[in-house]
Amino acid sequence: MNKGLLIANAIVFLFAAAALGVAIYHEEVVISIAMTLVMVASAGNVIMSWLRLKGKKL
Repeated sequence: MNKGLLIANAIVFLFAAAALGVAIYHEEVVISIAMTLVMVASAGNVIMSWLRLKGKKL
């Protein structure tokens, strides 16, 4: 399950990064802030999933 979450959140992170780049290019402040928050949340989930796959308890 953690492997699936790791892959899904990595994909979400990449799509959010692409959307952030487009939003910055078009000077959309609200979308830029939202995509930054999505990237932070998905990066946190990727880190937690990775640590659980390695067998570390948190």
